[in-house]
Amino acid sequence: MLSVLAWIATHIGRTPIRLILPLIVIYFFLTGGKARSASKHYLNKVFGRKPTIIEQFHHFYVFAVVSIDRLFFLSDRHKDYQVEFFGLEIINRYVTQGQGGLLFVSHLGSADVMRVYGAKEHHIPLRILMDRAHNPGVVELLEALNPEMASRVLDSGRSAPELALAIQESLKAGDLIGIMADRPRVGEPVHHCNFLGDAAAFPTSIWSLSLVLKVPIILCVALYRGGNRYSVYFELMDEKPSAPRNQRQQVVANYVERYASRLEYYVHEAPYNWFNFYNFWHYESSSNY
Repeated sequence: MLSVLAWIATHIGRTPIRLILPLIVIYFFLTGGKARSASKHYLNKVFGRKPTIIEQFHHFYVFAVVSIDRLFFLSDRHKDYQVEFFGLEIINRYVTQGQGGLLFVSHLGSADVMRVYGAKEHHIPLRILMDRAHNPGVVELLEALNPEMASRVLDSGRSAPELALAIQESLKAGDLIGIMADRPRVGEPVHHCNFLGDAAAFPTSIWSLSLVLKVPIILCVALYRGGNRYSVYFELMDEKPSAPRNQRQQVVANYVERYASRLEYYVHEAPYNWFNFYNFWHYESSSNY
């Protein structure tokens, strides 16, 4: 859907595409059986009842709107949007001190709103941790629409020593490193904890990394509020993460459970902003934490 919307949005603009968007979404809603099933499963959990067809369609529609808006933010056409920041004083404190940190984002809402608007309007020094080889479409989109942001991607697919050095250099320069924290990669260690009433797998590697780096961990959620409005929230998870060697596993598990709890809170705030269109509660991994 994103590739289709990208072409239309960049050729005809936001206002015209909003007029024909329902027709585009109807097509993908009717043909996307697996995504529709995942949406129904998720909405049933968050609403506590079977969702209606209209509610399922609205879930797809919000994803389409946010996807289009993402393109306009990345191409620096965001003057007509209203973006409100909450907890910005947390970011400003560390930016003023030149203190780097880890910024944990998710597939809830639009992290690109924070990335672009935060960098342009609030001068947040942000880098993105991303595996270029596994996300070629995203990388191509970034390079085409926002070369500056593309140049600030840290490639997580490089060798461990190279990646560790790049992260250390970025943190030393006072950068905040944005990392997706809700979706584990295949084979990655996970911790299962309660999320919307059922056990879900969340990655643990990034939390283990934070114990090594000992820099602030900040949660960030950017929610679509309808129309042209977005709300961006920052929460300090830990000022300086640490744990005795024999307690690291338990400390990491506690971090993950706290993160899942906060994510669940924001899911209830804006349920149609959840964009994991697969069965999030049935992740298969050979390594449990």
